[in-house]
Amino acid sequence: MSTPMPQQSPQFTALVHACATHLRGADARELRLAFEPPAQGGDEPTTEQLEVVYGAARRLCNDDNYRFAAALALHLATYRPKEPRYTFMAGICLQHVGAFANAAKFYCLALGHGGDNPAALYRLGECLLALGDKVNAEKALDAAFEASREVEGAAPLQAIAQDLLDSIRKASRQGYSPVAERSGAQR
Repeated sequence: MSTPMPQQSPQFTALVHACATHLRGADARELRLAFEPPAQGGDEPTTEQLEVVYGAARRLCNDDNYRFAAALALHLATYRPKEPRYTFMAGICLQHVGAFANAAKFYCLALGHGGDNPAALYRLGECLLALGDKVNAEKALDAAFEASREVEGAAPLQAIAQDLLDSIRKASRQGYSPVAERSGAQR
């Protein structure tokens, strides 16, 4: 059971509702328009304001409420696309709601502006695998495995990357999907 969110300002609540509305079938151009600053103010949100939104999005993710967190993460990534934390969070949220192709794009943005983040590489590999691109999924997972060697405390990530790589390779040899294998089904 998720923890109730503390009472938010009316502006924050309106933002969440607007984001949720625009996420239903909107393309990237429509999302950008949805998050443009109001014409009367014209100013972009301050770093402090974006950090408040980031904190709210993290809480929503921690409560497994990725749909609403995605709206906030997309808001953040729209204003600060070069901030790897924001684009990575957008990727996580989109991946959890099944938008693998868009999640992969946000992971690529995070990697482009944040270096070889083993978690972003691993998540990118998962998305590529879900999209049926086993060759590039293996490349991303291999890169995650290697990058995690350089990051203190990333041994668990290295292990799960290796497990998924082994699963993909086993599936290729035996002719079934590693995604299906993880769920216990074979084709």
